[in-house]
Order: sequence, then structure tokens, then C-alpha cells
Amino acid sequence: NQFKEWGLAMAPLNFWTKEKAIEILKWTIEEKEQLTREELLKVYGKKWIKHNKLSAPLVMYLNGSPYAMLHSLYPNQFKEWEFLMTPNKFWTKEKALKVLKWTIEEKEKLTHSQLTQVYSIKWLTKHKVTSPCQIFWGNSPYFMLNDLYPRKFKEWEFKFTPTGFWNKKRALEALKWTIEEKERLTEEQLLRIFTRRWLVKHKLCTPLKRYWNGSPYEMLNALYPYRYSKNMLKGYNEKL
Repeated sequence: NQFKEWGLAMAPLNFWTKEKAIEILKWTIEEKEQLTREELLKVYGKKWIKHNKLSAPLVMYLNGSPYAMLHSLYPNQFKEWEFLMTPNKFWTKEKALKVLKWTIEEKEKLTHSQLTQVYSIKWLTKHKVTSPCQIFWGNSPYFMLNDLYPRKFKEWEFKFTPTGFWNKKRALEALKWTIEEKERLTEEQLLRIFTRRWLVKHKLCTPLKRYWNGSPYEMLNALYPYRYSKNMLKGYNEKL
């Protein structure tokens, strides 16, 4: 009954202080509703605050900002974009890239290799950055990441490539880049390691099957015509 006055349709004059509002918010979240962090992220917003009779102090002391109110209760425990409902006009291109950088480097601490394994529209949805991806990058996760880290990633490096991404020209471009720039293979090294397994490792299995009928030699020959014969590829006949 400690907060029964606040539950009335009209709280008494001078009832609210900022401290009392924060105390009641804490009680509502932790005792009345008993919300987990994830549950709070899904429901918290102006509508929820109004339902729980906290609109008046929100306007009086927190400039109408639900996030500022929650931040007063739990400093630095939530990010504004984590909530299901972000404020109108919250996103800008610069803010979206800042959030993406924070998520990759601080929250998840992903290496280059780890990022290529998980980064996709599904990953962006999980981390609440789908909206700006749609608004500013035409729903292309790669374009968004390329704005953050220009020329640091190739689209084919990712485990998840967009539907319709591969064509023969792009596949050969990816193969050439992998051999000559990423791996910097000598001819001897290339002939020793070039196999289906190597192509799978470098995310080139899909175009290999689609355009060269699963034949590593045919793919390599398309890139470097008549430079190598099949018997020069030491790993070609391994069971993979």
C-alpha cells in the first residue's frame, strides 16, 4: 500500500518528485510486474508508462522520455535501440553505424572471421538494427557493414549471401581475389591445396556446384584458361 495514492486517477497535488517516480518505477518493474530484462525491453515505452500511471512524472521530470526515466533507475544498463519501440526519428545513418560498431566491437567482441559467420539480416534483427538497415541501406546488411568498414569485407566472405548474389563473373572475381589477395598463394601452393574442401572453406561451394558442376578444375580453368592441367593439381583426386 506504500504507493496507493499514485494509483488514483488523480494523484494528490505535489505528490510527485523525481525520486518518488523512480522508486515507483522500480517497484512496478521488479515487484508488481516482476519483469525480466527481455520482457522489459519488449513492453517498456510511453504506453506502458501510461498504463502504470507514471505519465505525469515522465513529463514533469524526464522531458517525456521513457528512456531517460529508465536510465535514471538503471544507469548504463540499457541502450535506447534495444527496446522494441524506439522513439520517432531516433535513427540517423551516423547513429546506426555507431550502434553497429558498438555491437560488433564491444557487446559481441567479434573477430573478422566470427563476424563473417554470423552477420546477416537475422543477426541485425536480433540486435535491433533492422530498421536503419531498411531505411538507409535498402535492407542490405553488406552495404551497411561496408559503410562502417569500407573495403574490409567482400560480400562472398559471409556465410549468408543474398538470394541471387552469385553469377559466373562474380564467382571468378571472388576466386581470383581469394587466391591472389586474401591468401596470396604462389603457384606451387595453389596446386597443392586447391580442392573442393578449400573452395568450401572460402565460401565458394555454391557457385562451384552451380556453374562448374562441382569440378574445382573446371572452375580454376575458367579463371586461368589452359594454364594448368588436371594432373598438376595434387589434391584434385582426394576424396573430399
